[in-house]
Amino acid sequence: MLFVTGVSGNIFILFVHFLEWLKTCKHNPCNLILNAIGISNICLQIANDIVEVSFYICLDAYNDDFVNNLVTALIASLSLSSLWCSTCLCLYYCVKIVNLNGPLFYKIKANIPVVVPWLLVFSVVLSWSVGMPALWDLYTGYSITALNITGNVTLEESIYPYESKCNCIFYLYVLVASLAFVIIFLAGGTIITSLCKHMTRMRQNNEGLGHSRIRTHLSAAKTVTALLILYLIFYGTFSFINNPVYVLDIETAIVCNIVISTFPTVNAIILIMRNIKLLNALKQVLGMKSSVSNTEVPVTTC
Repeated sequence: MLFVTGVSGNIFILFVHFLEWLKTCKHNPCNLILNAIGISNICLQIANDIVEVSFYICLDAYNDDFVNNLVTALIASLSLSSLWCSTCLCLYYCVKIVNLNGPLFYKIKANIPVVVPWLLVFSVVLSWSVGMPALWDLYTGYSITALNITGNVTLEESIYPYESKCNCIFYLYVLVASLAFVIIFLAGGTIITSLCKHMTRMRQNNEGLGHSRIRTHLSAAKTVTALLILYLIFYGTFSFINNPVYVLDIETAIVCNIVISTFPTVNAIILIMRNIKLLNALKQVLGMKSSVSNTEVPVTTC
C-alpha cells in the first residue's frame, strides 16, 4: 500500500509539471524543487521496499555483506537527498515570502531561478558524497561472549552488521541530517515570524486579513509547519537508526522502516494538498470540481 501510494503520488507531481512544461516550455524554480523531491522520494520508496521484499524471498542476498553495505549507502544517500531537497523548498518559500534588508538578499531573490538549480545540485552531491562511503567503510563485526550456565561454559556469538572502520560514518549522517533540519526550522520560523509581524501591522492599521499577502504568508506558514512536523519525525527516525551507540532490535527496526517507508507518501500528500495547481489536477483526475475560485494563494505558484 505504501509503495503504491508513495510512488504514484510522486509520479503524479512529476507528470503534472511535465505537462505544464510542454505547454509553456518555461522552467519554474518551485516545480524544479518539487520534481527533485519527487524523484528522491520515488527512489527512496523503491529502495526501502526492495529491502523489505528481499528479507522474505531472498534471505541469503539480504545477509550478504556487500548487499548490506550497498543498501545502507543507497538508503542513506536517498534519505539525505530527499531531506536536503526539501530544505531547498523551505529556503525557496523563505526567500519568496519574507522581506529582509540587505543587498545580498535582494540579489538572491532576483536571481532565484539561477540559484535554485545550483542549490539542488549541491544538495544531491552532498547527500551522495556522505551516503555512499558506507559501501567501503562498513563491515560485519563479531563478538564472542562466554556464558557460565550451571557450571558449563558456552560461547555466544553476536553479529553487528553495521560496524564502521572510521567510527564516524553514522555520526556524519546524523550531522548532515541535523544541519538540514536546523535550516528547515530557521526558514519556517522566519516565515511564521514575518506572518505574525505583518498581521500585527494590519490590525494596527485597521485593515482586513483578506489581503493577498496575508493569504500567501498563511499558505506558506501552513505548508512549512506541516513539512516541519513530517521532517521532525523523519529526522528523529533516521538519527535513531544511525545511532552507533544503540543496537536496534527487530521490532524497533521494523517500526523505523515503516516510518521511513511512510515518508514519501505523506510528503507527496502535503505537497499536493498545499499546491492549488496540483490539487486541481488531482480533482480533475478524480472527477471532482476544481477549486478555480479558491481565494488562497499558495506560495508554490510563485
